[in-house]
Amino acid sequence: MKNIICGIDDKYYQHCGAMLVSLFKHNDDTFHVYILSLELADGHKKLLKELVESYQNHLYIIDIDRKLIENFPMKETDYPSLATYLRLFIPQLLPLDVEKALYTDSDIIFNGDISDLYDCDITNYALAGMEDAPHRQPERLGYPVEDLYFNAGFLLLNIKYLRDINFVDMALSYIRDYHHKIVLHDQDVLNALLHGRVHFVPIKWNMLDCFYTNPPFISEKHKSELDKSRKFPVTIHFSGPLKPWHHGCLHPLKEEYFKYSKLIPWGCKKKQYGYVFTIYRFPASLFVWLGATPERAVKISRKLGFKMRGK
Repeated sequence: MKNIICGIDDKYYQHCGAMLVSLFKHNDDTFHVYILSLELADGHKKLLKELVESYQNHLYIIDIDRKLIENFPMKETDYPSLATYLRLFIPQLLPLDVEKALYTDSDIIFNGDISDLYDCDITNYALAGMEDAPHRQPERLGYPVEDLYFNAGFLLLNIKYLRDINFVDMALSYIRDYHHKIVLHDQDVLNALLHGRVHFVPIKWNMLDCFYTNPPFISEKHKSELDKSRKFPVTIHFSGPLKPWHHGCLHPLKEEYFKYSKLIPWGCKKKQYGYVFTIYRFPASLFVWLGATPERAVKISRKLGFKMRGK
């Protein structure tokens, strides 16, 4: 039996469904799925419960009051929702007999068996995770560079360890005292508090968007893994602002999302066309909508004389 956790609001229930179907299709285990819900509609809860149970697995929905996180750092232009902060409360929210669990974002599609990761020994670590793209985040947050910076979208959590160190209280104190330092939301909080207590795993466990770009944006030490991991990723993480269900997404594996979403009667089957205009300024948004990469769209816009600061 394996424990899976995800945190979603109502905009992500379809994508969470696709993620879960891909997990169940590639793994023969029995799963206990915990969904941390931020204002998830009752009808959507019912659909998710029926889906999970149709694969002979178990679903537990934990409702979270928005007031708990509504003042956490989040700009209007940020593409994650406030639901991303829900993972900070996992040690308090899950039953006490759950001591280990895999947290997964809902913009992930599974492409293999997770047993090797789930069964690894993290007794002396807070979590196991994958090193994020090299953005010099440790320097920004003020901790040793050699501790590295992990991506928080796919984490094997030692929940007992996190309870023992009173992690939730630590996180709330950090957000209160270092609100100004937080740029990448709960991911910054997790790294700032847990650096040096992390077991780093191969990139195949969390293949980010930037690993598929040309050239790939990845730490030099991981480049030897890249070719094999691109061909045989265990998890595909659509980590950028443009997801497979958005018009303008250029990810080479975007159809993997629809392969699983189409297995659900209520799954997402059509691309959204307006989203690109909410995350990129005009005229870059128009060029992305027409098929340019975001980088090329910004470059064209600058050549035309437009200032492209921010989104």
